[in-house]
Amino acid sequence: MPAEYHQTQVGSDRFWLMNLDHPAVEQKVMAEMEAGVEVYYDRRWGATAVLTDWLAQNLSLVTDQNILILGAGVGAETLLLGNYGKHVWLNDLAPTALELCAEQMTRNKLSNFTLLEGRYEQLNLPKVDLVVGSFLIYNDETHAAMENFLRKHEGRVILVNERLAPFPKFLKNHDHEIVFEDESGAVGVLC
Repeated sequence: MPAEYHQTQVGSDRFWLMNLDHPAVEQKVMAEMEAGVEVYYDRRWGATAVLTDWLAQNLSLVTDQNILILGAGVGAETLLLGNYGKHVWLNDLAPTALELCAEQMTRNKLSNFTLLEGRYEQLNLPKVDLVVGSFLIYNDETHAAMENFLRKHEGRVILVNERLAPFPKFLKNHDHEIVFEDESGAVGVLC
């Protein structure tokens, strides 16, 4: 049986990363999917790995910052941001994703986090120094959600996405700086 956690290296840090293929984890994810929750964290997105590596090389952007992570899932970026940020708010639509993310944070002895369940464009969100999101714009609905969020949010936003049709459309409407492009198709922007 595969281990529930494995160690991973992110920059100069080592973390315990949850194995999403572990039967106990997979069972929780499947139960949530069967209950009708839109679940997208049954695997890790390549774009998130690229983002996490980039953040590890640019720690000055996140150190001692209050950070909101949209669509956090059970991503490795939550560990890095929790390790260097002052406080992180973990947002996801899926309750089990947040439960698993909290478990992963706790396993890594991180306690500076708050869980925020629900659609980020509809929630009353805290004022933060930085917002981070990975692979959030992939269809017209998610494009509209990010547009609604940005109308209310003031401050820096780091987004990484693949160049799916709605993302270039999003970029045309917002001032941004491309901070990285990866051969996998991941593009990171600072808005």
